[in-house]
Amino acid sequence: MSFDDYAFSHEHDERDERGIVHHHHGDSNPHHHRNHRHRSHTARNVSLTVVAIAIIAIAVAALLGVKLYKQAQEVKSEESQALALLSNVQNVSQLNNAAAVSAILPKLQAHTAKAANIANGGLWKLATHVPVYGDDITTVRGMTQTMNSLATQALPQLSKTMQTMLGSKLSSGNRQINVQPIIDAQSGFSEANKDIQSELDQLKWLPEPHLAEVKEPYDLAIQQFTAVSKQIDQINNLIQVMPKFLGSGGTRTYVIMAQTTSEARSSGGLVGSLGSFTANNGSISVGSFHPNAEFINLGGSHANAQEEEVFKSPLDFSFDIRDLAAFPDFSRTAETVKSVWQVSKYKTSVDGVMGIDPVFVQEMIGISGNVTLPSGQVLTGSNTAQFMLNGIYKDVPVSEQDAYFSYVASAAMNNVFSNMTATKMIKIAQSFSSLANQRHLYLYSFHSDEAKYFQGAGLAKNAPSSETDPETGIYLNENNPSKLDRYVHRKTVITRTSYNQNGSQTYHVAFTATNTISSADLASGNTYILGGTGNIGAPGTPVERILFYAPQGGSIRNFSVSGNAEQPTQVSMDGKKPWTSVATIAPGKSVTYSYDVTTSINATSDLTLDQTPMGWLDPEVTYKTDTK
Repeated sequence: MSFDDYAFSHEHDERDERGIVHHHHGDSNPHHHRNHRHRSHTARNVSLTVVAIAIIAIAVAALLGVKLYKQAQEVKSEESQALALLSNVQNVSQLNNAAAVSAILPKLQAHTAKAANIANGGLWKLATHVPVYGDDITTVRGMTQTMNSLATQALPQLSKTMQTMLGSKLSSGNRQINVQPIIDAQSGFSEANKDIQSELDQLKWLPEPHLAEVKEPYDLAIQQFTAVSKQIDQINNLIQVMPKFLGSGGTRTYVIMAQTTSEARSSGGLVGSLGSFTANNGSISVGSFHPNAEFINLGGSHANAQEEEVFKSPLDFSFDIRDLAAFPDFSRTAETVKSVWQVSKYKTSVDGVMGIDPVFVQEMIGISGNVTLPSGQVLTGSNTAQFMLNGIYKDVPVSEQDAYFSYVASAAMNNVFSNMTATKMIKIAQSFSSLANQRHLYLYSFHSDEAKYFQGAGLAKNAPSSETDPETGIYLNENNPSKLDRYVHRKTVITRTSYNQNGSQTYHVAFTATNTISSADLASGNTYILGGTGNIGAPGTPVERILFYAPQGGSIRNFSVSGNAEQPTQVSMDGKKPWTSVATIAPGKSVTYSYDVTTSINATSDLTLDQTPMGWLDPEVTYKTDTK
């Protein structure tokens, strides 16, 4: 538009008060031509104005984006340093070192506070409204607040409580425990535990990050937080229950059920003996262990009709004291052991039942000190299980084996509660939790107010019973009377294959059992070890009645079997519908069961395996859950 054009247009046009243009027409042709040109240029001016505004907006957004990016890098740096420091107290026993904790906490708090302050700014609040990636901002903000809360509230509370308890004297002499410092620590542990569990829940409920730069530290935070929370929860459970367990409110008596996993039963092994443990105001007494022969004829069969049907072949289980661990539910075993004990000549009131095996005994010896046998042999934290599960059957006459078992178990239990310190108690608590998870230990209480810290805390497992934390159960029962399960090595691979539209997940499970007995042991072993005397399996050949359980609210399908084993069939037992099969595993041979598992729609964690314990700590399970 030229200056003359602009002047002409201005001279002949008028605008009303609303800005609408009214044209005064003379000669129609020239005026029509000029008005067309005016409308064209006006539209162009408006377009240019809109573009200019857009450019300014983009520039502002870019400036804000650069600022946000720089701040995000700061947050990532601070959180990474905080997580590195947090790894130093990932294990609760590391809180024993007062100087180390005192050095860590201020640094941890400085990093988490700086990150939280940045992420709480107005720019970050505004950024949460950005489509899609606003979720990442929300997650980062939530993570910084959670980490800061952990650093400034839960960990200082926990550290203070730990240091107070560590400074107290727990032992009042041999097998006499001062329970008052434990009672004094209960509230501090409880509050710290509640805070940590709450923060973990909030962290898990944050939106799933889209950006790798956010997802990486977020996943690490979940991992670290989960590890810490599990440790704290384990210790808190022990702290809450320990005083009453030790008789602070009156005498407590527990029946101890000793099992040998060399002759497998679903939840452990053949029950070899029963003993007792009594505590009165911190004073500990471990009674003698009595061989199963003294209890065999008490009460007849303790199985119901469904259990009798499942376990009637190849070996017809008698379900006297020896077979009580054939129940996958330890609640059934505990109730039955109590009833047997109370009709025996050792009858007492029973407050609970402990189930132990040689791996548990080995771990306690590792914590409390070596045990020297009458023969002079020294059992340690590394050789006890091998001796009790195999060596004793080779080297000790059958007539003396019960006495050896009793001696070792009694010595180990006495040593556990001798010269107790806070550090030792924490080690025991951590060991109890992992041992119970693998079914090497059971702690079951008949007191409803204490049960949540025993079986309710996972210290006495049943067959899979949780929809949110799904498990598949695989339980073995030796039908060739022998001690051959020491040689049965099992490996399981669990692979997630799909996330389903209804919220459930599907996994493929491959379970393999291999008979590893050597030719030397096969040639030199006695019938007590090798079996083969009851027309059920050849010497050295385990014959296993195996039970397969679906997760609670889930299902099993598509079984395939390789090796000398039956195709599984479904049965009913104790309110559930497990699958069962018999596998015969010759020396050097394997059997493999493969099947698909679908979880409940309410599952919130990955599928895990619950299984009959082996004679060592490694459960030999591989989880492949990266499939999305």
